[in-house]
Amino acid sequence: MDRKKRWDWNKHRQLILDMIQNGDESEIEGFGDTSSDEDDPVGDPDYTPLNQESSESECESDREVPQPVGEISQPEGEVSQPGEAPQPSTSTNKHPLGQEKFTWRKKPFEAPDCTFKGESVIPPDVLPTPLQYFRRFITEEMIESMLVQTNLYSVQTSGTLKNVSTTVKELEILIGMYLRMGLCQLPGNRAYWENDTRCAMVADNMSRNRFQTLLTSLHFTDNTDLSNRQEGDKCWKIRPWLDRFRKQCLEITPEEYNSIDEQMVSFRGTRSPIRQYVKSKPHPWGFKIWARCTSTGILCDFQVYEGGTGKRTTLGMGGDVVLKLCETLPPGQNYKVFADNLFSSAALVHQLLQRQIFYTGTLRSNRLSGCLLEDDKSLAKRGRGSFDARVEKGGSMAIVKWHDNRSVTLISSHAAVEPQDKARRWSKQEKAFLDVNQPHVVKEYNTFMGGVDLNDGCIARYKYNMRSRRWYIYLFWHSIMLALVNAWLTYRRDCKLLGERPLNQRRFQAEVATSLILIQAKRGRPSLDSNTTPQPATPKRVRVRVPNDVRLDQVAHWPVKCAKRGRCTVCKQNATTTLCQKCDVRLCFTEERNCFKAHHFA
Repeated sequence: MDRKKRWDWNKHRQLILDMIQNGDESEIEGFGDTSSDEDDPVGDPDYTPLNQESSESECESDREVPQPVGEISQPEGEVSQPGEAPQPSTSTNKHPLGQEKFTWRKKPFEAPDCTFKGESVIPPDVLPTPLQYFRRFITEEMIESMLVQTNLYSVQTSGTLKNVSTTVKELEILIGMYLRMGLCQLPGNRAYWENDTRCAMVADNMSRNRFQTLLTSLHFTDNTDLSNRQEGDKCWKIRPWLDRFRKQCLEITPEEYNSIDEQMVSFRGTRSPIRQYVKSKPHPWGFKIWARCTSTGILCDFQVYEGGTGKRTTLGMGGDVVLKLCETLPPGQNYKVFADNLFSSAALVHQLLQRQIFYTGTLRSNRLSGCLLEDDKSLAKRGRGSFDARVEKGGSMAIVKWHDNRSVTLISSHAAVEPQDKARRWSKQEKAFLDVNQPHVVKEYNTFMGGVDLNDGCIARYKYNMRSRRWYIYLFWHSIMLALVNAWLTYRRDCKLLGERPLNQRRFQAEVATSLILIQAKRGRPSLDSNTTPQPATPKRVRVRVPNDVRLDQVAHWPVKCAKRGRCTVCKQNATTTLCQKCDVRLCFTEERNCFKAHHFA
């Protein structure tokens, strides 16, 4: 029997039975009335012969079909199953992500007028203190809400209904101690109170047992209130805190250039509904956060990834994330957004252009939307700096493929090849640095894409890994570090506009921590007697300057006498034995001079 006419009985059994019962003509070769090879199949307009399907699809993939700008091609008809009536195609997403058919031409790209029209950053008249910058993101309202839920949770989880009875000031001290732990990191929490590894800047502010009690009682929502458990919200236990923090981040004046990428919050536990695994990350296990940052690293908007929904969308998961994070950008202001190949597609660029937001990003080879570019081997033969470019028929976007060490493809709606730049590269053959051609879109991407990575790097410098059995506590401490980094980057931006020299991140974090611990509070642990005269200072004692927020808070600044005379910190001329117990500085307090008052009311 001829191999071409061999057929499977199990595959066509139902069709044969229907033909016998209904008397219909058969579509299988060898049954029913014979017809010539040129005749089309009868009855099913969507029918495609099995022996012709592959050849026709290959021809159609090479054939270019002109379409209007941004128009998405309709999906091809599917082969109906035996025994089923042909159904009309109603789906609008039959193509894989990025395979929407645009029309591309090899012509120069005319860059649009993308002059920035948004609100510019206005520097303050007087530079705020580091604590004031920090409280722009962690407000007193957020602390008070956490206070209520922490006390309630301690009663709910205690067998004796014992309330932890914390206060706003105690929670501020707890946050300040956490920031200090990041500056002086030890293997565990208990090490800060042990004799051999005791850290005075942490242990002197709270006892170890009280610190552990507060850590186990931190909470952000009422577990007994079923209205808090919204359907599909896996982060409901920390949702009130995240929403308030996001609201504070949205108050930042957005800059012209923004980048979108993912952040990972390290978490190795197993009891979490949103834990993810990303193989290429330094901390592969943890929580994924989609973030939109300025080119200087300031976080403007974010979204915690709670896992896939199982629903396919036109743009895919990455494109939906970009649209969601760009909703908070004012439309029509010519903002520029940069992202990597996880998010990019031609359809996404087209949708953002409708809101007058320009997009640039790397592009995967399976999302070219019908754009035919030179292959990697051809570009490699032409050498470093070679490129190939195509422009969408309407001129709305361009795709550029550039070969450096390897080929990379980029898509942009505001930049392409011209004006070309030069990139300095080391040549192994010639043993020297060479200048290779670089398209303008590559330079734009390298300059403005690293905002989220810069924010990640600043967090990793002085972040203390506070362990907990409750997964949402990791998001809380991460938000504290996000607020600290945002405060420092905003402070540094204002210093640049005012022409002042900023503090580095370590000193900024230390001053915020000291202010949170000492402002509106007595110095030392609460168990100590505030009326006790301090011990005489040793000759090599190092005094820590308190921030201005603490110096001017007018709380518990008691004058005490010390045995040894020292120079006054105000007049710099006279020696005195009067010491401010909280500020730990010597101040004149005599009938002729009252430097003590001048120091605390300046």
